[in-house]
Amino acid sequence: MTSVGSAMNDARRLIVSRADLAASWPDLRAAAVIGLDLRDERIDWSEGSLDGAAFFGCVFAPGVSDVVTASGAATFSVSSELPFEPYRAELYRYDELTSGHERGVSESLDLRISSWFTASSPTSLPDLAVRALHDATIDAAVARLVDGRRVVGVMGGHDLPRDAELYRTVAELGRALTREGFLVATGGGPGVMEAANLGAWFAPFDDDQLEAAIGILADAPIYSADRERYIDRALDVGRRWAAGGESLGVPTWVYLDEPTTGFATHIAKYFTNSIRENGLLAIARSGVVYAPGGPGTTQEIFTDTAQNSLTLYSVRSPMVFLGRRFFEADRPELVAAARTQAAVAGWEELISVCDDPLEAVAFITAHDPDSSGAGPVERRRAHVDG
Repeated sequence: MTSVGSAMNDARRLIVSRADLAASWPDLRAAAVIGLDLRDERIDWSEGSLDGAAFFGCVFAPGVSDVVTASGAATFSVSSELPFEPYRAELYRYDELTSGHERGVSESLDLRISSWFTASSPTSLPDLAVRALHDATIDAAVARLVDGRRVVGVMGGHDLPRDAELYRTVAELGRALTREGFLVATGGGPGVMEAANLGAWFAPFDDDQLEAAIGILADAPIYSADRERYIDRALDVGRRWAAGGESLGVPTWVYLDEPTTGFATHIAKYFTNSIRENGLLAIARSGVVYAPGGPGTTQEIFTDTAQNSLTLYSVRSPMVFLGRRFFEADRPELVAAARTQAAVAGWEELISVCDDPLEAVAFITAHDPDSSGAGPVERRRAHVDG
C-alpha cells in the first residue's frame, strides 16, 4: 500500500493533538500534523526542526505559516466547499457516516460524500489531490490503530443476506477471533463483512445476545430492498448493545450502492479502491479467513497468495477457507491455485479448508507469524519461479 504498508513504520510520526505536538517538539522532521488549531500555541516555530513535516488542515497565527514553510515544511489548507474533512486525524465512526440519515438515506454524510465523489472530475488535479490526501491521512490513522495489534482479515461476498446461515457462521467467527485477542478487519461493507464485524461487536456479550441481534437485523435482510430499514436495524442493534468489541472496516466509495458496515468501531473509508484492497491484506499479518464470495473475493485470494509467495510484507500469513462445499465442490480451483503457488514458494502448511469457525480460529492461532512459538519470519522477498 502506498500506504498502510509503509505508513505502519511511521505511525509514531502522526501528530493529532497538542499533547502529541508537545511530546515531539522540537523535532518534527517528516511528521504529519493533522487538524490542529495552533493560533494560541506559544511556540517559536523558527527553533523547530521542520524539514519534511506536513501540516494538514492546521490553523496558524498570522505570519506563522510563512515561517513554517521557510523551515522546510508543507502546509495544506481545507476547502469549506467539501462535504467532508479531507485530512483525517481519526478513522470514521458509523454514527458519523450515518448522521443526517433521519432526513433520508441520501442526506447521510456517507451518501453526501458519495455524491461528491460521483460528481468530482477524474481528471481534475484539485479533486485528485483532495482524494489522495484524504486517503493518505486514512492510511496514517489505520497504521496508528493496528500498530502492535494482531490483525486477522475476514473476506467474502457482499450480497449475503442477514438471515442466511452463513451470516450467522461468519458472525460466530468474528466473535471467536475477537475473544482470542485478534483485531478483526473486513472490507467494511455488507454481507460477510458486516457479519464478521457484528461478531466482533458481540464478543463482550453472552453468546445468546448475538442470536437476538441477528433476529433484529433479519427484519431488513438486504440493503437494496429497503435502505432506510437496513440502516435503522443496524442502529437499533448498536443502541441496544452499546460498547461492543473493537473491529476495523475498510470500505470504499467506489462501490456507490454498497452500505458501510454498521458494526466496525473503526471505519477506514477510501476513495481509491486499489489502495484499500492491497492495504487491507497487508495489515492482516496474523492471517485471512475467506468465506464464499464472488469476483472480489477471488481477487483478494490471489493478491494474498502473491503477497505470501513474494513475502512483500516480511511475513507469510495463514489462509483459511471457510466452507468446504463452496471451496472443495463449487469452486475448487481457487484453493487448488493457492495450494499450487504455495507449494512452489514453500508455504503450503499455511492453507486450511474447514466448516467450523472455531477450527478456523485455532488454525490462525497456531500459524500466526507474530505469536510465540511461530516459525522464523521471512524478512526478504523470496525468488519464486512460475
